[in-house]
Amino acid sequence: MICPVCKTKNPDNANFCLSCGAALNKEIEDFQKLVQNATLFENEGQLNEAVAEFLKADKLKRTPDISLHIGNLLYRLGKLDESIERFKLCLELKPNQAGAHYGLGLALYRKARITEAIQQFKKTIRIDEDFLLGYYWLGISYYHHGELAEACTTLRQLLGKNPEFTIAYYHLGEACAQLGNIEETVKNFEKVVEHNQQDAPAFFQLGVAYYKKGELDKAIKSFQKVLELDPEHDRAKHNLKALEDVRVHFFQ
Repeated sequence: MICPVCKTKNPDNANFCLSCGAALNKEIEDFQKLVQNATLFENEGQLNEAVAEFLKADKLKRTPDISLHIGNLLYRLGKLDESIERFKLCLELKPNQAGAHYGLGLALYRKARITEAIQQFKKTIRIDEDFLLGYYWLGISYYHHGELAEACTTLRQLLGKNPEFTIAYYHLGEACAQLGNIEETVKNFEKVVEHNQQDAPAFFQLGVAYYKKGELDKAIKSFQKVLELDPEHDRAKHNLKALEDVRVHFFQ
């Protein structure tokens, strides 16, 4: 078979030119063009058009990667039921595709099917133990399912792998607070505000934790910082006034 691009002679059963890599099969050539068009649309933010081109390519040749791509695009478009079906199709083609388990988990989570989402995120990190977002969303799912100890364990694992995953400290702090682990609550919210001095919700949670720990001066400073960032924060106003009244009554 002669390559139409570089004129190299190739074996009759070759799908691509051994010299230049050009497609030797019309169907494969059409498939490549559709994928290229879809990728271009996606890069330009034209997601519906990208889906349409990927679906055309899918009819010519169904692959796990194309199914995963379609699933991700449908998810980004908010078409959750369709994305769920496409991720499942991807997993039929390639059961150990961590990205498909992750995408399916996200779609299930957004459908409030938390138990199912947990199973998908667990499969994600079982397949790829360095899939950090898999740990993050597994921790979040555990938290919203009321499994606080499991949420803490998972978020600690995530931070052990990447201590710079700052948002995990916030959610770990929340879970620890609900479990009554005040020392770790303080530690985690201190990490959050260390990384972001503009995080009013974290300063508020830190103030509450300091109060529960009996460190009233630190609690007052935290609530003052909240109001510096968000002057209309009613709970911070209330807590600050209450603590200042306590300090005046007992220490002056």
